[in-house]
Parts: sequence; structure tokens; C-alpha cells
Amino acid sequence: MVDATKVSKMKIDTGYAGVKEYPIFTRPDGKAAQCAIILGKNGSGKSTLARALGIDVEGTEFFDKSGNSLGDDCSNVHIFNEYYVAKNFRTYEASSIAPVLLLGEAAEISDEINKLKDNISSNKKYIESLKAKRLSGMLDAFSPDVDIPFVGFTLKEYVNALIDNEIILQDDLLFCGDELDDLPAGNLYERTFAAMLVGTFFSKEEYVRCIAQGVQRKGSEICEDVISSAKSGCSLSVIKDEMRKALESLRGNWTSSAYKEIEHSWHNLSFWIMFFIYREFGAVFYEIDAGVLSKKDRDLIRGCKEEIYRLERQLRVWEDKLEEIRKEESSKPVIAYINELLHVVFGEDCMNLESSVNGGYCIKSNDQIISPYRLSVGEQNILSICYFFTSLAYGKKIEHSMTCNQIIVLDDPVSSFDDGNKYGVTSLLGYLCQTILGKSSKTKLIIMTHDPSFALNMSKMVKAIDGAKLSCWVLKNDSSDSLVKSNFGDIDRYADVLRGMYDFALQEEESLVAPTPNDVRRIWEAFLSFELGETSIANMESLKKLSGYFSKHQKIERFMRVFIPQLFINNDSHAKSQVMNGNLYLTPTLEGKPYEDFVKNIVCFMHIVSPRHIAWRMKKSSGENVQDFVVKLDNLVREVLDDSKIVAATSPWQGNQGLRRARHRGGRASLGIRRQAAKR
Repeated sequence: MVDATKVSKMKIDTGYAGVKEYPIFTRPDGKAAQCAIILGKNGSGKSTLARALGIDVEGTEFFDKSGNSLGDDCSNVHIFNEYYVAKNFRTYEASSIAPVLLLGEAAEISDEINKLKDNISSNKKYIESLKAKRLSGMLDAFSPDVDIPFVGFTLKEYVNALIDNEIILQDDLLFCGDELDDLPAGNLYERTFAAMLVGTFFSKEEYVRCIAQGVQRKGSEICEDVISSAKSGCSLSVIKDEMRKALESLRGNWTSSAYKEIEHSWHNLSFWIMFFIYREFGAVFYEIDAGVLSKKDRDLIRGCKEEIYRLERQLRVWEDKLEEIRKEESSKPVIAYINELLHVVFGEDCMNLESSVNGGYCIKSNDQIISPYRLSVGEQNILSICYFFTSLAYGKKIEHSMTCNQIIVLDDPVSSFDDGNKYGVTSLLGYLCQTILGKSSKTKLIIMTHDPSFALNMSKMVKAIDGAKLSCWVLKNDSSDSLVKSNFGDIDRYADVLRGMYDFALQEEESLVAPTPNDVRRIWEAFLSFELGETSIANMESLKKLSGYFSKHQKIERFMRVFIPQLFINNDSHAKSQVMNGNLYLTPTLEGKPYEDFVKNIVCFMHIVSPRHIAWRMKKSSGENVQDFVVKLDNLVREVLDDSKIVAATSPWQGNQGLRRARHRGGRASLGIRRQAAKR
């Protein structure tokens, strides 16, 4: 166990990129932080860091602020992430009424139990397949006669009973070797004879198995007698009559419970049944005489039986353990603490857990039991994180579970949450941090997220508790995987993408990475919403408004007339159009120079409409001079407005439109427009 109070940084052997150092709890003032918040985009290495603390721990080592090693024991590091949710959250189909919820170790054990049950079922199905194959091999040649009753049951039912008895016999042989004379008390023969004495059977199958056991008890003797007696040429009618008499005698002896008489009539009935089979189904008779199951089949069945018994022993152990955990987890203090945390997120009337009579938990909302299947992914994650913090109390008092010597890691605790659930979890973590960061606490907390607003809100809450215990970082997605100090207030995703578009449009550096079409679309829509109050500029009504606004600036108006129609044909912002055309992977429809021109035109449009927007937003992320940005953007706009492609694309059309407008107003077009029209 590592001494969490002394941990300042850690080193992780990533294998593919060497050893990385993460000064997570190091502060600029030399003090050791108690809470570290790490912001990183998806793919920046957050999950790698979490795995190094909880799963792939072999290359992980802790250090204090002086650089002294604290060892590599991660046993007191507790991690909440997507793997934890998948591992600890299950909906369990209860045996009655509604399903219940299993959390934590109970969910893992339930999985093990289900695996054992599946394996037991697979072995039983394999035995049934061997049985069906043997039954088919013996009787298919005589179909459909095998389904005609001859003494209250059919040949198929009788042979099936013989095979069942052989299979059941393997259970007894497992405990005493292969010696039939040494079968343990309560073996198949004794159970069968006991049923004969009572004369009551649970089913027809049991009744036929009891009759068939008479042949298997003295099989070789009976078959020899049948073959010897067959030489006398006994008729079929006599055989059937003798079968009926033997069966009536056996039934009569059941009521008297006479041991010797039952044994005699049982043996006699078995003789006449085999005589009938010898006479009508000779090949079946000899297969029964040789043994209905081959040695190979008996060995296979015995192996399956041994495996079933082994699995059933394991199953009983796991079921007993699950019952103990259910009782422990469903105790009043655990339920009360989970609900206390749920109330912080949802309020007292929205969601509660109650102990279920079937084990696990029932979920109640507004005094109504709801199915776990109705929970959203966000609600499942919230339940899991409440259980996670409750599970830290196992073996200790709940009030001490947040303050002992440990490191708690939360990897993207608000992943995939809507705003309401995100707010609830943020409130919950703020509530818990008051205990975790208390004066007597030895617990350290790491929160990793891709959400800038969540990182900022959490940092504000921790600062309100004790700012001296906080360190904030940004995990850079580059070759260094380095942590960079941050206060999260300067993070501006919009400005970052905008800077990428600006650099790509100006092409001042070689090998610039093109901004993704999706990022361009998001910037475009945000700009339209903030600056123009529009969600889409790709419509004729907006075209008229903008054209009219810039009517005194011929070059800009001309640019607008070329640029705005591009938005109709650029499918990168319209996934529906791509799918309709078979582009199921949504690959970019513009590449190379056309895409560069498209981004350049968007940047110019934004600068024309709001001349200081780009410059001021990028200033926050770069620290460069605003005027320098403005000058470069002005030059870019002039270059684009004078582009020969735009001039060529608009000049004839502009002349026609000017002529039409003049005629529509009842006036006379200008001399320049009339001359252009005359030339055409």
C-alpha cells in the first residue's frame, strides 16, 4: 500500500513511448496538492493513466516531492471508470415479478454463477445429444413401428428408458469405481425397487425406467434364456399374452409389498418383453444384449457427469457467497448511504434504492417501483458512482471511508451525461470533497475529464473548500503526453479551432493539419448564432439580406453571391446528403485545394461580417497582438475578393440581375450594365 499522503508524482512505463512522468500532486508553491483535476481531450491519454493505476500497474511507481520512491503498490488506489460501471452494474432477472439491480461484487459473482450454469447446461445438452444419437442409431431402421404400444408403452419409450438408466447409473459409478456389486446405498437398483414396493411413480418415464431396470439388473441371464426359449417356436400371440400376465402379476405384488414375489414377477416381465423384442426387432435385441451404450459413450458421459458435479460444487459455493454479500450490502447503513448520495443528485423524491426480497436492490421513484431497464445510461452511471463511494466503506465505518490513506481516481465521471445529470454529479462530488479534503483526511483525489466546463466548475468548488489543496492540469495530446499547468479559465475550444482555421487559411506554415469538416461546421454554426442570430445562412432569404447590406461594396456583394451557394453543395455539413449518396463512412467530400478555398472563404466571410471577431477570440488563446491578426485577415479578404474565379463567376450574372432590377423598378439601367447586356 502506497502512502497517499506523500505522493507528489508518478512515473509510468508506457512501453510504446518510454517512461512518462506525471507530477499530478505537485504545486508551484512547493506544497503537495490533495486534489488534482486533469483535463484532456478523448485520446489524450487519460484512460492510459487510469489503467496504469488500476490494471496495468507493473510499470507504475510513486514518488514524493523530493523524488524519493514510494514503491509501486496500487492496492489502495480505487478507480471509477467505464470498466468499473460495466463490471459492477447488472440488471438481474429475478425469479418473481420484477428484475432487480445488482451492484459491485454481487454483480461479478452473479456473472460467475451464470457462467457456471451455462457450462452445466452445455454438458447436459451434450449428454442429451449422445442419447439422441444412440436412440436414433438403434431404432431408425424400424420406424414407425417403434411408436406402437405393445404393453402400455412403445419400443422407443422402452429403449429410451434403458439409455436413461445407463446414464443415471454413471452417477452411482462415479462414487464407487466400475464394480456394480459395490454400488453405494441408495443406488439406482435400490431406488427402483423401492418405487416398485410402493407402486407409485412420479411420471410415465419413471414407470418405464423401473420396468426397464429389470433387464439391466440381470441382462445377460435374461437374453440367454430368450435365445434358448426361441428355439421352441413360441408364437407372437403367446408372447403378448405372457407379457400381459407378467405385468398384471407385478402390479398385484406392488399392493402386497411382497419382496420375493415382486422380484420374481419383475424378472418374468423382463424376460417376455425381451422375447417380444427378439421376435419383432431382432437387431435391437442384440444391441440391448451388448449394452445400449458403447464404452466410448459411457466414458464421454462419465466425463460430462464429473464436470457437472465439479461445476455444481462451485455453483453452491458462489451462491452461498452471493447470499452473504446480498445480506451485507442490503443492510440499513449501506442502503441509507447510497440513498443519501442519490438525494444529493436527484432530490429526495426522485430515486431511492430498497433491499429486494430476491436479493439485490429495487429502484423506487416517486414511491413507484421502476424497472432497471428504464434507467438511462446517465442514471446508471450515477447509481454506479454512488455505489463506488459506498463500497469504499467496506470493512470500515462509512464516515471514515473518505478520509483514510488512499487515492481515489475518477476517470470521466460525467461522460455522456446530459446537463441535468452533469449538474447533479458535480454537486455530488462537491458534497463529497468537503469530507475528502477535510483537515484530518489522508485521501487524495484525481479527477480526469474531457469536459472543460466540468473541470472549471470542479476547480471552483475545490478552491472554495481549500484552494491550497488543488492542482489543475491539461493533458496534451502530443508525443510528450505532458501535463501542463492550467486554471481552466483560459480554455476556449472555440478559439482553438478558430486558430486552426485561421492558420490553415493563411498557409503561413508548411504541413499544416486541415481542420476537420465537423469542427468547421461547429465554428460556422456558433458564429452565425452569436453574430447574426441565424442557425443557417444557406437560404435565399439570408442571401437577400446580406446582399442588400453590402450593396454599396461591389466586391463583397460579389463574394457573397459566390460563397453562399457553396454551402448548399458542401456535403461535409450535411450527413443526410452523404448517406443518401452512399457515403456511409462520412468521408470528406472536399479535399486538397477545394477544401482549402472553402475554409478560406468561411474565414473571410466571418471577418467581413464581424471584423474584430476572429482577432479578439484568438487573442485569448495566443497572447499575440490583435492588430496583427486584423492586418493579415484584411490582406486575406482583399486577396479572396480579387480572386479571378469569383470575378469570372459573378460578372455576367451581376449584369443580368442589375438589368432586371432596373426594369422591374421602371427605371433605366446604368450605361455600364446596358453595355454588358449588349455585348451578350
